[in-house]
Amino acid sequence: MLTLAEVTGYLLGRGLLSAESVVHGDLAIRDASSRNRNFKVECSAGPSYLLKQGLGAEGSAMTAHEAHVYRLLSAGSGRLARYLPHFFDYDVEQGILVIELVSAGEDLRRYHLRHGRIPPPLAAAAGRALGSLHRMTRRQPEGVAYPEQAPWILTIHKPDIAIFREASSASLELIKTVQAAGGLGQRLDELRARWKVEALIHYDVKWDNFIALEAAGPGKPARLKLVDWESAMYGDPCWDIGSVFSHFLSLWLFSIPVTGQVPPERFPELARFPLGKMQPAIRRCWDAYVAEMGLSFEDSGRWLMRSVELGAARLIQTAFEAAQMSTNLTSNLVLHLQLGLNMLQRPREAIVHLLGLPLPGVSAAS
Repeated sequence: MLTLAEVTGYLLGRGLLSAESVVHGDLAIRDASSRNRNFKVECSAGPSYLLKQGLGAEGSAMTAHEAHVYRLLSAGSGRLARYLPHFFDYDVEQGILVIELVSAGEDLRRYHLRHGRIPPPLAAAAGRALGSLHRMTRRQPEGVAYPEQAPWILTIHKPDIAIFREASSASLELIKTVQAAGGLGQRLDELRARWKVEALIHYDVKWDNFIALEAAGPGKPARLKLVDWESAMYGDPCWDIGSVFSHFLSLWLFSIPVTGQVPPERFPELARFPLGKMQPAIRRCWDAYVAEMGLSFEDSGRWLMRSVELGAARLIQTAFEAAQMSTNLTSNLVLHLQLGLNMLQRPREAIVHLLGLPLPGVSAAS
C-alpha cells in the first residue's frame, strides 16, 4: 500500500509532478484516509491531486469501478466535464486513482448551514449537472425494468436477515414502523417493479457530494463539482433527481426544533430552513434539469412524478441511515417517515405543496 512518504516519488514516477515543484517546496501532502487510503496533494505551481487506493478486495474493486466511471465520463461530452473533478490517472497494478483535488470549495451541506439559505443558482447548477450526466449516457431501448437492481430501501419492509446483524435498535424500530404503515409496503413494491435502467446515474446524490466553487468572475454562473462516483451504475435517472428533492426536504425537516412543548401544526413555521424559502431553488433545479435533458412537456411530467415517488423512498433511507447512529427513533426521523409515506400516497400534492412545482398532467402510474 502507498504511504505518505512515497506519494511524492509516486507522482514523479507517473509524470504527474515536476522536480521543480519538489525542489521549490511547493507541495503540501496530507493523509485523508477513511474507508480508503486517501492522500491530498496541494501544489501551488500546478494541479492538486487526490489519490485514492481501496483497502481490501471490496475497496479495491470500488476504486477500480470509480476509475472506470471517470474514464468513461471524461471521454464524453465537454458539457458534463465542467461538473467533474479532472481525471488524471489510474494505476491498474497498484489500484491507485488520481483525480483533481477540489480543495477551494465547500460542500453544499456546509454551505447551506453556514449561509442559512439555498441559493437558486447553485440549485440550478445541480440540476444541469445531473441533466448533463443522464442525457450523455442515456441508453436505448429506454424504460426497461430491472427490479433486482433497484435501491435496497425499496425492500426495507421485507428485509434480508443480514440487516439485523448490524441494525441499531432505532433502525429496527424504523423497519417495524414501515411494516405497520398501511399500504407503504405495496407502494415500495410498485416502485421496485418499475425501476428502469435508462442512463448512468450517480446513485449517491447528496449535499456532501456537491462542491460549490467561487464564480469564475462577475456575472459568471455558479460553479459546482459532483464528486464520489464509486457507487455510479446504470439505473433510473429519477433516483438521482428525486434524491435532490429529498435532501431539500430533509434539510427542512432536520431544521425543525421538535419539542414536547409545541403542537405539530406549528412545526413548519419554526424551521430554520422554511420550506417556502427553498421552493424557488427547487424550481430552478428542476427547470434546469428538464432543459438540460431536453424533456418534452409530457415526458417531464412523467419523470417528475417518478422522481417525487423515488424521492419519498430516499427520505425513508435518510431516516434509516440516521437511525443507525441513534438508540431511539427521534421525532425528526419520524417526520421523515411520515412525510415519505404521505408523498408516496399523494405525489401530486407533494409536487405542488412541498416542492412548489406546477402539477403535471399525467397519472401517477405513467
